Amino acid sequence: MARLSDSITYGNHAITGDINVGGTLTLAGVVFQQYQAGTGISLSGTTLNVDNPFNPSGNYSALRAQATTKADVGLSEVLNHETHSKATSDQIYATKTGLSDAATTSVAAIRAGTTKANVGLSNVDNYSLADYDARYAAAGGGGGVESVDGMSGAVDLSSSYAGAPALLDGLRRSVEAASGGKMSVFYTAKGQPSYFVRIPKYNCEDVAPGGQLGTGVLESFLFGFSYDPEIWVGAYQATIIDGEAVSQPGIAGTRSINYDDARAACQACGPGFDIQTHWDWAAMLHWCMANGFQPRGNTNHGRHHSSRHETGTMENNRTPGNQHTNTRILNGTGPASWRHDGTMSGISDLVGNCSEWMSGFKLVNGRVFLSLDNNVVDEASYTDSGYDMTFNNGTWANRPTTGASTVLKRAAILPKGVNDPLGAIYKITTGENIPYRGGSSYNTSSAGLGRLSLDLDRLGSSGGIGFRPRYRQP
Repeated sequence: MARLSDSITYGNHAITGDINVGGTLTLAGVVFQQYQAGTGISLSGTTLNVDNPFNPSGNYSALRAQATTKADVGLSEVLNHETHSKATSDQIYATKTGLSDAATTSVAAIRAGTTKANVGLSNVDNYSLADYDARYAAAGGGGGVESVDGMSGAVDLSSSYAGAPALLDGLRRSVEAASGGKMSVFYTAKGQPSYFVRIPKYNCEDVAPGGQLGTGVLESFLFGFSYDPEIWVGAYQATIIDGEAVSQPGIAGTRSINYDDARAACQACGPGFDIQTHWDWAAMLHWCMANGFQPRGNTNHGRHHSSRHETGTMENNRTPGNQHTNTRILNGTGPASWRHDGTMSGISDLVGNCSEWMSGFKLVNGRVFLSLDNNVVDEASYTDSGYDMTFNNGTWANRPTTGASTVLKRAAILPKGVNDPLGAIYKITTGENIPYRGGSSYNTSSAGLGRLSLDLDRLGSSGGIGFRPRYRQP
């Protein structure tokens, strides 16, 4: 090894330390250059000559710029920068993505021609929007769903209520959250929202502990041979929009409609939708009385007849209390005391405003025929109760019930004898008569949950009669 004790100057830089020349030139322990002919490194006696064939000026920056290659720094695979026209760039992209045989090299055409295989998604299934809707609904029916807003694994609120549709959206979530799950929104065949209130299943002895209704689950929750955990009743009186009877707040209900047309409008909403039944009404009536609350309503031209400070928004924008042709209010615009449970999440306008058609029983020449459960069956399947309404019209709560079966009391066709609600009964005992209940905006004290009218056939109508939808998952 040759040792040079003095410093060596290379260009403008002083090099100190050992220099070993023996095939390899090492500077301060770092291999600098393989020693070979033509490298510019030679040893003459005790003189070491290092020539710079690249940069005779000895400028280090210039040397680095001239001598360093992509291979020197591990970038040999990186392409040199080139400038291309848009057309050339499109063609290069097409070649790289396997679309070099495309008829055109435009970006739009290349994008349109890109397949799942081009982008590594060959194993991804194709689905239409309808497929996603069906799969989403099926997932919701099981309780856990992948929600549309990224809430992976979120629990479908509808799964809390057996029989509720699986559809979830912002409107429905907000309504359920605001009502604590009592009210929900179901959608018609045409996609219109319709608001319904849930009434949970209960036993007759729990609402009439004195035994007046017997024992066991009320038939309101019986559908054929099985019981549902709840029923869903329209939160508002029905309004026909685009041929469908919807339950929506803040709009005028549909009046002057006969029973057959009212029911047809409910059924036009799609499977599961129908007109309310007398069993639906009975469930509300017994629950209200057991909870010590009778709802009030529009019984005096836009206001309550005794609590006159309670008013709603008139359909014609007139002042409540003025007697004129139309004294009804917009759906649900009255106070909480006009709801079945005394809250704004309850069923509105059961008392007053307009009476409501209902299915499930009828009077034929004074004889009561009814459905024995809450299935909406063909009227030909109604059961003959064997009971004739021979009593006089008057206050519903004190009509005689001698000879009547308990089922007529459970169905709230007849009073149970204690803790019965307000309202009158009006009937005729000739021909076929379809029930409507609740009273109208001018019925004052004769309106109420007990109000029952049986004086019109199925084709009769009146400006004081409307209707209300119900829903059950098909």
